[in-house]
Amino acid sequence: MKISIEEKKPGTYVITLEGEMDMSTSPDVRDHLVPIFRKEARSVIVDLSGVSYTDSSGIATLVEGLQLSRKGNVDFALVGVRPSVEAVFELAYLKDVFKMVPQLEQVLEGG
Repeated sequence: MKISIEEKKPGTYVITLEGEMDMSTSPDVRDHLVPIFRKEARSVIVDLSGVSYTDSSGIATLVEGLQLSRKGNVDFALVGVRPSVEAVFELAYLKDVFKMVPQLEQVLEGG
């Protein structure tokens, strides 16, 4: 799993994931995601366009991010969710719980 973090504008962080998010890689995702909420983040965007597969541990990591965002009043969005990954959210009845946006630019522009 390749993980990168970029502050696109003050307080807006994009964490880009590439590869498979499963039991062996989701702890790494968590280790990168959680510290962002300790900063003065106003918005956290997880770019999943490079994620080809996720299992329940990957979903649990993203749920933790969502919980931290709600606790800290931080906007949290998932972008570029592939159909195969979106299907896992649907199976877990979480598709409508997350803000999912097709393109990163839409979130950055406030859409």
